[in-house]
Amino acid sequence: MHLQRLLKACQDWERYRDENISNLNIIILYGIDPMKVYNNIAQVYDCFINWEERIKREDPFFQHLFMERLATSILDIGCGSGGHAIHFAEMGYNVIGIDSSSEMVSFAQKKSDENDLDIEFQCLPMTDYASRIQQKFDAVICVGNNLPHLLEADAVKRVFTETIASMKDTGVAIFHVLNYHRIMANKRRDFPANSRIVDDKEYVFLRSYDFLSPDLNFHFAYAIKENGQWTSKSMQMKHHPWKDDELIELAKEAGFTQIMTYGGYDFSEFDAEKSQDFIMVCELVEDDDDIKVEGFDADGWDGYK
Repeated sequence: MHLQRLLKACQDWERYRDENISNLNIIILYGIDPMKVYNNIAQVYDCFINWEERIKREDPFFQHLFMERLATSILDIGCGSGGHAIHFAEMGYNVIGIDSSSEMVSFAQKKSDENDLDIEFQCLPMTDYASRIQQKFDAVICVGNNLPHLLEADAVKRVFTETIASMKDTGVAIFHVLNYHRIMANKRRDFPANSRIVDDKEYVFLRSYDFLSPDLNFHFAYAIKENGQWTSKSMQMKHHPWKDDELIELAKEAGFTQIMTYGGYDFSEFDAEKSQDFIMVCELVEDDDDIKVEGFDADGWDGYK
């Protein structure tokens, strides 16, 4: 029965999108600025993420990198609703989070304040923040597939240069995107449907790509069932499918001197054909040799016992 509801929601979304229908219960937003999209969904964003499970899966990876560098300060760029920033603050790190969505920033700050955490969230773009924050961090993270929102190579390179300007010389930067080499090669249009029940409301979250050139149309829709009544909203924005070799080259041009790559939060080796994710760990290592790009060495790491 639950699967049938998900299938019906998918079919309804496609029909409403294709016919461009909207009524009292269906809201469709096309081609709007990404930050307007995230402003629109800020209040329900966390309903689609199981933060407990996500942190459990990802945190051993972060802690391994942070502890190697005795990190105490973290900058989260593209922080969204603040899930990672709040977790790191709870662990005792000094954290600042930035995001281009003012509503996301407000929501993250509210959650932080409710938990009596000393986190500063600021509404700043990923491409222009270093001079405004004027602080050096032990670690800078940009995770959750943020970079594809930037459609031009110069903008992505600017994120990398801003990150370098915000890092201590001994710091580390962590960037995560989906593996678009795999997505483009296999034309993987649909993401797994996601559904959760939160506070007696049922939420269904659907995402898909349309393959254009050079960008992708990223569609996502959500439906909420409350008091027996479904309401839904469908939105669309552009993504650029940045591939691993493109991001590595831009990171090198920006000034990173050591780049380690892998295919997941378990430190698995990156495989362009098979990996779900592409993650770069970037550093500013003083070395007379050429820039190093290599897979991550996780010898001695015991985060996934």
